[in-house]
Amino acid sequence: MVKGSGKGWLRRKKGATLFCWRNADAVERSRVIGSAKMDDKTAWAKIGELGLDKQLADTDSCSVTFGELAEKYLTKYPFNKQSTKDLYEQVIRNVLMPKWTDAVALNVKASELKSWLLSLDVSDCTRGKYRARMSHIYEWAKSEELIPEFVQGTNGIVSSNPCTRVKGPEFSQESDYEALTLEVEDTFRLLSEIKGKNGEYEIALLVATCGFRISEALGLRWRDIVWDKGCARIRQTYVHSTVQEGAKTRLSRSRVEVPHLALSVLATWKRESMYSTEDDFVFPSIKLVGKKPRTGTMLVQDYIRPAAIRAGILIERKNELFSKEGDRLSRFGFHNLGRHSLASFLMDEQANPAVVQAIMRHSQMDMTLYYAHSSKKQKRAALDNYAQHIVPAQTLRVPLRVPASA
Repeated sequence: MVKGSGKGWLRRKKGATLFCWRNADAVERSRVIGSAKMDDKTAWAKIGELGLDKQLADTDSCSVTFGELAEKYLTKYPFNKQSTKDLYEQVIRNVLMPKWTDAVALNVKASELKSWLLSLDVSDCTRGKYRARMSHIYEWAKSEELIPEFVQGTNGIVSSNPCTRVKGPEFSQESDYEALTLEVEDTFRLLSEIKGKNGEYEIALLVATCGFRISEALGLRWRDIVWDKGCARIRQTYVHSTVQEGAKTRLSRSRVEVPHLALSVLATWKRESMYSTEDDFVFPSIKLVGKKPRTGTMLVQDYIRPAAIRAGILIERKNELFSKEGDRLSRFGFHNLGRHSLASFLMDEQANPAVVQAIMRHSQMDMTLYYAHSSKKQKRAALDNYAQHIVPAQTLRVPLRVPASA
């Protein structure tokens, strides 16, 4: 007789929240406990009230399915941010579970998993992320003692996580995406071309000069601007139409220095805005009567990209974007205008790398260097400098090639 599976799991289906479990005969059972709008905490409390937890038997790690582990992971794992959970859940429900829901977790073979991943028509970076998401579920399940640490493999004892044996260059999580960075004059032209009158210029200037992530800038309330100290506090972010308390990382919670020019522009904007009390958002949605901030994707679509096209920074052909050098661009937005361009400019100006890291609020210098792209001007100047050393300008000639001996 096969035992059931732990504490069961929640499932949202057809407008309802269901509590699911396996009975002592390994048969899945379920019961509706409320509407789909019921949150997890309320749902588990309801389960206790109804005594449904008494229906369960102990987990049999040898028969638990990947789908059961995934549901428990999504319900129990302490994600720091709702936006992170949303991203993980999208991959788990739309990619992993359709294939592996009914597979017994300990019976998933690395060779089968690798073949399936390679069959997906996605980039190596995306494929690597899928493997990483699946691996995280297995590692969490081991830490919760839902499955054993090791199992007997063909060639001896191996990890119960089959993802650890799926290797190869096809699973690299390094993206080949190279962000477009703007020269100072390009940023000036772009800002000059922004036509909006409801804070569009102000938020673009703030992002360009301070290194704000757009989610951080949209989450700002007027009380977060510390005028006398010339900085702003990151207390909340706006991601996926949701205001989330806290910042992306510990360093992101630090204060952001704001140049005097940007502070002056913000002060003018506060006097002009319909929403200027301390609790109001700095960049509120007029359509939502100030209850939520503006939407970043809409700002990019309606103002930032059109301004870049008018400024000659971007070229649009057949609904595709190209740089003025002719390179096809997969995306362009606030991150290009702000963090990539700002870090590159500061590095080009030979600012102290530690200062640049602090401005970017990165925990590791490697990430700062990732954002700091060499500008074409700097590369050309470096090459010209080298050329002048090997061919002094006063000689006005290029050294002759020595003919090969006969």
